[in-house]
Amino acid sequence: MPIVPVPERVRAFELDPAMPSGALPIFGEYLDRLGDTANRWLVAGFFVVFGVAQFLAGAGVALPVGTFALAGAIEARWLYRTHVRVPETRLKREAFRQVDITAGGLVAAGRTVGVRLPDGRWLRVRLDEAHRLLVAGHRRVWLLGRGPKVFVGFAGVVRVRRAGIHDTPPPGAVPVPRPAGSGSPRLDPVLTAHRRQLARDLRATAAFLLLLSGFAVWVGLDVPVVRWVAWTFGAGALLGALAAVLRSVAHHRPLPADHWTELRAVLDGPVRLRRHGTARLSGLTMLADGRVVPFRLPKADPSMAANIAATGRLWIAGVPHPGAARTGLPGYPVLGTVWLG
Repeated sequence: MPIVPVPERVRAFELDPAMPSGALPIFGEYLDRLGDTANRWLVAGFFVVFGVAQFLAGAGVALPVGTFALAGAIEARWLYRTHVRVPETRLKREAFRQVDITAGGLVAAGRTVGVRLPDGRWLRVRLDEAHRLLVAGHRRVWLLGRGPKVFVGFAGVVRVRRAGIHDTPPPGAVPVPRPAGSGSPRLDPVLTAHRRQLARDLRATAAFLLLLSGFAVWVGLDVPVVRWVAWTFGAGALLGALAAVLRSVAHHRPLPADHWTELRAVLDGPVRLRRHGTARLSGLTMLADGRVVPFRLPKADPSMAANIAATGRLWIAGVPHPGAARTGLPGYPVLGTVWLG
């Protein structure tokens, strides 16, 4: 049946302060996947070896330097992601601490959000619009770590962010009011901001793939012996960039549904995380007419998987029907596609 919820009534995944962070279901395994360096070294190492081979083959200087620069960019991106989103090994043995935000204890200056801690100091963390609205609506965060540098967790979200603790709030910060809630997927401010962020991420992915495609054409023109391999790779990167742009455009459009439908979900096994961080889960759910149908999310965001596993609920945007349907969580930056039937 259609449900028009308020954020406080929607059950969601939360970080459990009663156990070490690395032992939390899904969360601990997700951190291990995100911090895995095998893929990073494989990709960056390939470009380094390729650059050396180009130099030894007499391809000049510009092309090998470009190859090394590409390898460095890939390595730098992975290092940044690991630094910002993956706690150190020692922190995985510690538990999160929940911090409830008091009146006047949440301020923002641009993307920097300040949270007043119980001891009077201020937590400073850079957040996108969706997470800023999430914190403003739910008024609580979870901290991992004891020093001036900590990690921050949020309700309904598996990802954590690195933050700092200071004696004062961010300069020029102003109070952050509670956002206007909405029971409509189309008007949900958190979900709308999250979709805009996904669109920006996809545009960045498309730009990187276009760079790879242009680089492949350059290699094909300068090194005729690998021309067919380079151009095949370039064509694949170009098609990937086109797909990313189309998905970006789709995320800019509001969801057409005006209500959520809450379904009970029973998993048929544990959530399985893939090497690249996406999750795979499946189970059974019951539609409004009483039919029990299977559901599956073959490439779910870890936050989506964690919420379904923790709550036993599946939220569908609009009226559920067999086939692909949009799923999410009202008031949270969580979105995915589920296959029913």
